Amino acid sequence: MKFRILLLSLLAVMLSTSTLFAGQADDFKIDKQKVQDEFADLTRLEQTVADHNYLTLSELKEDSMLSAEFASMNLSSSMMMESALGIPGFWWGCIFGPIGILIVYLVTDNDRAEVKSAFTGCIVGTAVSAVFYLIYYLAWAAAI
Repeated sequence: MKFRILLLSLLAVMLSTSTLFAGQADDFKIDKQKVQDEFADLTRLEQTVADHNYLTLSELKEDSMLSAEFASMNLSSSMMMESALGIPGFWWGCIFGPIGILIVYLVTDNDRAEVKSAFTGCIVGTAVSAVFYLIYYLAWAAAI
């Protein structure tokens, strides 16, 4: 009896996963024309930089070589720098605590803004955990 239930469960899992993956088959099709259209502005900007030997964004803005959309973007140095492995420092600190702060410190080469953000995340994560456990303890104590 147990063997039949096990076989029926395995069959149900196999059928449910096969229909799940079959429905997502269209997600992996790439429309090359759509990709080229999306990168057309970037290609033009790259060609302008190569033709005129521009080195910085400020040089492009001075000569009005950027489109209005690019020129209106306010790119600060903190936005240009990469965070640790693509994850903001706040979340490293919030989820991993002191280890997350250490990872941010080592990966970003002591970027003060990211380390401070990781430290803030660590404090917030610790406070949220403390409140959660306090509520859990009070609920447990009230149940007794």
